[in-house]
Amino acid sequence: MLKFYRNVLAGFVAVLLLTAGLIYAGFMKSKLNASLFPGRDPDFLWSAAVEPAMPEGKTQLSVKNNVGTVEYDFFLDSSQFYPYTHYTIAFMDAVQPYKLVDLTRYSSLSFKVLCDPKNVLLLVLFSFDEKVTDINKANTRRVSSRAFSCDAHWSTVTIRFDQLDTPYWWLGRYGFEHSDTGYQLNKTMGFAWVNSLQSPLDTPSHVKLTDVNLHGTDSRYIYAAALLSLCIWLGFFVQFFRRYKQVLTIDIREKVKQDQPLMAYKKLSIEPQKDKEKGAVLRFMATEYANPELSLEMAATALGVNRTKINEILKEELGLTFTTYLNKLRLTESARLLSENEDASVSEIAYLVGYNNVSYFNKLFKTEYGCAPKVFKVLYPQRIPDQVNS
Repeated sequence: MLKFYRNVLAGFVAVLLLTAGLIYAGFMKSKLNASLFPGRDPDFLWSAAVEPAMPEGKTQLSVKNNVGTVEYDFFLDSSQFYPYTHYTIAFMDAVQPYKLVDLTRYSSLSFKVLCDPKNVLLLVLFSFDEKVTDINKANTRRVSSRAFSCDAHWSTVTIRFDQLDTPYWWLGRYGFEHSDTGYQLNKTMGFAWVNSLQSPLDTPSHVKLTDVNLHGTDSRYIYAAALLSLCIWLGFFVQFFRRYKQVLTIDIREKVKQDQPLMAYKKLSIEPQKDKEKGAVLRFMATEYANPELSLEMAATALGVNRTKINEILKEELGLTFTTYLNKLRLTESARLLSENEDASVSEIAYLVGYNNVSYFNKLFKTEYGCAPKVFKVLYPQRIPDQVNS
């Protein structure tokens, strides 16, 4: 049985490592990352645009570089009511200059940014809205935004899409209720980096952008890894219990075989002992073991033999003390009765072999045979050969 448990432990560790590896692989596979620049994912082609396309008063934006790192300068004219500039990446394909992209698998956008001087900009997501958007008119795109700060040192900004809200000014312009701040992520038209009301006026501003990436999770891989791991563990436990039953059955058979010479019904035919006291003690035990009141004191009184002498006889003859031998006799006989009497209950058999306390009997039986009496009846139902009648 010890070898079986060692094998089970080794199998458990192996399955644990395997399923941990599967879960990790599923987790890693579930991570979605798409680069918008500097490296461009072929599924997200885009073209750049700026606003205003031509200077409006002193308000203007000029791109200095758009290879690897996007660099642009902008200037906001304080004489205008709301000077507005932005750098936009609009999704497109090979056929037309616009494309509606489904970003529902992605949860956030990250980018590295540097601003000089310190600035507060907006990340804007443009999306298609069936009520107002004209695909050919950029100013009808639904606007959803989130502010972020930047300064003269590179910093990484991550903005979750569920943090984006449609501003009240856009909702008011097109007659939407102010509570309608959501948007359709499956109809994304592009992104823009826009000045905010806290951007410095009448001040030349410089912005650098790079490492723009979409991030998301494809939960299917996690579910698949979890399901496969569950199947592996179910298979392991099914195999464990099947093998445990086989090993336990073999162990029980071996135990019963070893204990057969101690069975009470065989002790009646024991060879007469050379020593008269030994024979008397063994015969007494074989005939009185079923008496629930049997004790060392009772045996000593009935046999007229000293208690210590009885223990010495049993130790010398069988290597067991009086109590151990008594329990051995009772449990071995109960194993025989359990295997030969399908209809007999455990409590009936416990009383037959001398145990008034069924719980105590169950405890002793499980210690002796490695399983409860009810399990023993299932695993060892066949009749134990009767050596007396053979």
